Amino acid sequence: MAIGSDNKNNKVMMFIDYRNIIRSVDTMKSLPFKLDLEILVRQLLGPRELVAAYVFDSKGAMGLEDASKRLHDKLRYLGFRVVVRDAYDPNRQEQKEVDVAMACEMVVHALRDHYDVAIVVSGDRDFIPAIQHVQAAGKRVEVAAFANTVGSAVIQSADKFHELEKMPLLSMKNPIIEDSIDLENKGEV
Repeated sequence: MAIGSDNKNNKVMMFIDYRNIIRSVDTMKSLPFKLDLEILVRQLLGPRELVAAYVFDSKGAMGLEDASKRLHDKLRYLGFRVVVRDAYDPNRQEQKEVDVAMACEMVVHALRDHYDVAIVVSGDRDFIPAIQHVQAAGKRVEVAAFANTVGSAVIQSADKFHELEKMPLLSMKNPIIEDSIDLENKGEV
């Protein structure tokens, strides 16, 4: 257990590595799950004050750009600050620049004293140097990830670790009707 408290007066900023966390959910293929980012934020935040919740992603691969744009627009509508990097490597089928953009935002906001606690929603060990710089700036860092997709080095770097599979964040989805319901609710059908 880390030294420190979950002070309800703490200002919190969340930094969500969207593709990393979605890939983690996808590893649980036994049932069709959908990650609810609104509930994720509420669960991790608790009684503390949310300054901002960032979602970091890249534009989709060719042919998937419209779906990515709709997702990003929906997240913005919900109040998330969405940072989209226009760097996708189609040969390797991976996003580029997203981790660096997220790490920069974490450190810059820490140095500007915009928050007391950073919550990193990712199991990616690439964030360890950023976590260390944020902690060196006197801030606490909590990491939230699925235990089967996060290494011990990431967990040990954090002041607190949240096992996402132990939190009620996943809901069942019916992919056949879900898209049409989402469109109806947005008035687009």
